[in-house]
Amino acid sequence: MEEVTGPDTTPPSPPQGLYVYFAGDGMVILVWQNNKESDLSFYKIYRGTDSVSFSFIGQATENIFTDKGLDYDTTYYYYITAVDNSGNESKPSAIVSAKPVNLYPPDQPFGLTVDAHNDPDGIYFNLKWYKNPDGDIKLYKIFRANKSNFIPSDSNLIGTSKLNFFRDTINLLIGRRYYYKIVAVDKGNLESKPSFEDDDIALKTPQLLKPDDNSMIGYDLTFKFKKVDNASGYIIFLSTSKYGNEIWKKIIYQSPNDTISVNYTGPSLYNGGRYFWKVATFSKDENIINSISETRSFTINAR
Repeated sequence: MEEVTGPDTTPPSPPQGLYVYFAGDGMVILVWQNNKESDLSFYKIYRGTDSVSFSFIGQATENIFTDKGLDYDTTYYYYITAVDNSGNESKPSAIVSAKPVNLYPPDQPFGLTVDAHNDPDGIYFNLKWYKNPDGDIKLYKIFRANKSNFIPSDSNLIGTSKLNFFRDTINLLIGRRYYYKIVAVDKGNLESKPSFEDDDIALKTPQLLKPDDNSMIGYDLTFKFKKVDNASGYIIFLSTSKYGNEIWKKIIYQSPNDTISVNYTGPSLYNGGRYFWKVATFSKDENIINSISETRSFTINAR
């Protein structure tokens, strides 16, 4: 006769060896011994501000957990439980406690990139960087100067951000290069070293020459536009609609000529078809448009 096995109702053993691996800067790292049950699923972490009342704050599949964003002057108490694949939860581990006092300034912010834009939304510079790993970051200070290798100070502080992104729209000029650095500030107002510097320049919009707007042209198509100072290159876009349906684009790197001429090399154009073109500039990466021209149209009239 086949033996019938009932549901698993046996909880795992309480986790052993829980201790505070690190406490400081608004962060507590807990470590413990792995349970030996083959059907272990995960661990649940509980926290309180006394040794009596606890709340569930998270779970972990490994034997480590990091609790961030804590107050410096509060003592926190923790215990953990183990949960198996059937949802059975163990009894609590031993309780440990820690006070994550403010020990060190934040790490130096890393990965700052600055991208300038001159488009229908206006002139603006987008700054982004990697989020600091510190658990107690309050904000980032943004500094800007008109020359490289500047020293951040209150005189060139232009704003703050709680995120690892900032858009600068303050008194910007086309054709002027701006240099940026950021500083991370923790909840205790300790400040990091400044980030490495990055810069960019908002470019003029390209001046289109040929084809004229609303013109009639033949199949022998050449685009002409004026050179833009400080541009690394250009992108010509051709589409069947003013708002999209791109059928061809051409990337051209900076030319010494004041007038740039580019022959059309895309798919065949239809007689009587109306097409739209514009030119964008880039100052760094061709995938990040700096400025963009007006949109012009022409109609193919091949007789």
